[in-house]
Amino acid sequence: MPSTNPIRETQINNRLDQIHRRLSQIADIEAEAAPFKGIGSNGEFDPERQRLIEETDRLLDELQGITGSPKYRPAP
Repeated sequence: MPSTNPIRETQINNRLDQIHRRLSQIADIEAEAAPFKGIGSNGEFDPERQRLIEETDRLLDELQGITGSPKYRPAP
């Protein structure tokens, strides 16, 4: 049975929001850079993206342990 920890749940959701925003920024930068071969068009953000995805997986696993299911919804 999952434990409840509303403070940690809030912290996780806040961090997931930050990650979501950063991944969106990276996607935008890469999309803008692609036609001009600018920064971001050659995979410069791949290591950061991978790290953020791995962190997201860990946080969602932790959130599932707290709430019973990952209930993350990106902030509007």
